[in-house]
Amino acid sequence: MQHFGNINNKATPLTKQDWALLATTSGFKFCLVAFYMIGLITMLKEIGVDLKQLSWLYLLGGMEMAKFIVSPLIERYRLKRIGQFRGWLCLSSLMILIALFILHFIQPQQDFTLLMVACALLNLSSLFFGCATLGLTCAILTFEQRGFGGVIQVIAGRIGKMLGGGLVLLIYHHYGWQSAVDLMGIFALLLILQISLYPEPITTTEPQNNQLRFLFTRFFHFWRQPHIPLSWPILLLLVFIPSGMVVSSFIPSLNALGWSSQHIGLLLSVFEPLCAIAFAPLSGLLLKKYSRVSVTQWVLFSQIFAFCLFILFEYVGTDFPYLIAVPILLLSMTYALLVPCLLAIILDYSSKAYAILDSSLQFSVALLGAYLAGFISLRLISTWGYVTVYWIVAIIAFAIWYFFKNYNQKS
Repeated sequence: MQHFGNINNKATPLTKQDWALLATTSGFKFCLVAFYMIGLITMLKEIGVDLKQLSWLYLLGGMEMAKFIVSPLIERYRLKRIGQFRGWLCLSSLMILIALFILHFIQPQQDFTLLMVACALLNLSSLFFGCATLGLTCAILTFEQRGFGGVIQVIAGRIGKMLGGGLVLLIYHHYGWQSAVDLMGIFALLLILQISLYPEPITTTEPQNNQLRFLFTRFFHFWRQPHIPLSWPILLLLVFIPSGMVVSSFIPSLNALGWSSQHIGLLLSVFEPLCAIAFAPLSGLLLKKYSRVSVTQWVLFSQIFAFCLFILFEYVGTDFPYLIAVPILLLSMTYALLVPCLLAIILDYSSKAYAILDSSLQFSVALLGAYLAGFISLRLISTWGYVTVYWIVAIIAFAIWYFFKNYNQKS
């Protein structure tokens, strides 16, 4: 595999500010995701929104797939006076504040259409924010630092998930919708302050051609590079489909089992992130000792066991509704191990000259599978039930593991 990031050179030491910004931007990104995918959906489910309506929220969240459209704009229009990545982080954070301002004045149970419009703006802002964060990560982390950097971002992301899901639902339960949204606004303001004080290092390589037409054509040329295996885009598309199908069923399933919004928030936004935080460092240790592909293959196999536990619960565990937490937490552990592995491989395949574009393009393919899986899963569940969908997930997961087992990286 061709490695970027000065693999043969001594790793450039990052400052505390570099690590802090990587952690907080990742944490805030996941905080937004948790607010949208856990907090908002839990509240709407309590109001009485049906599964088909909720599926549209998942599909709207799939705006993240448009990373490959946004990234050329960020590559082309570099805000050099502020800093390429710092400038786009500030701009997208301000867009997030505007979206939250609109949400503050919405009564979600009365105006679902306006809620969807506000959520669209929030997802668009989050899309730009995520692309800039990904580009900064690729630009300043060397090959040797990427495994540990992925672990740091996973841990920070899970802390953000605790805040955006658990804490927001707690505030909502005691003080209402507006206070919950205001809390997210405070987080955004604090992040803007940190970004404005961050001295962005000059580590990026100028693209040889930054014309917008060329950047868009790179979508096709990227996959044709000699160091990119033909099977890589297929693996990216498939890898998050099983977990995406199951994760989208969490809130409807827990609600059907009689879980309260507080208990759902406690499980998905506190215990689940804590499990991920506890297991994420293991991924960094494994990546130091074994190859990225070997560790990824092992994690994918462990996910199959987690999916089988969901099937087992549907047959024997429905009389004990709180047992569903076991497979949920196990899946969270495997996901926390998987993300740093894939992030490291994605960064390895990304050129520093096109850090945002290359990394965003690969993540877009992965997210395409994940969000489509969530959209389709809820519709299949409403027709066939949970156990049938879990069987489908287990079969798909086994096929992906077998495919990845035969995956050969070029060296």
